[in-house]
Amino acid sequence: MHVIHNNFGASQFDAYIDGAVAGSLHYQMQGDQLWLLHTAVDETQRGQGLGTGLIRKALADAHRRRLEVLPFCHEVRKHIFAHPVYFNLVPAADRESFRKPVEGQLPVWPSDQRELAEAGPR
Repeated sequence: MHVIHNNFGASQFDAYIDGAVAGSLHYQMQGDQLWLLHTAVDETQRGQGLGTGLIRKALADAHRRRLEVLPFCHEVRKHIFAHPVYFNLVPAADRESFRKPVEGQLPVWPSDQRELAEAGPR
């Protein structure tokens, strides 16, 4: 089992296993935007859901704090655009530019899911 905390001083979300950092999602704050930069998971811990856990924690935190998200990290982009609930966190003006690099790797959304995602919880 892992625990994830926002390490504000280091600008990263850290995943801990048995008290040791096993993965991190690095970010930068720019005003009311959370720039998600890079996800790294220790090689010995891959395949245990740490990367996904870090991404979900960061996105939930951004939603709770009403921050916009700029997903510079490829893994974060894939996660956001594969899960419509997170789509609305990316500013409308930036969505297509972030979507393009992962377009071929995304599921095709039925139009009703895309409309729900664009309306979103914000």
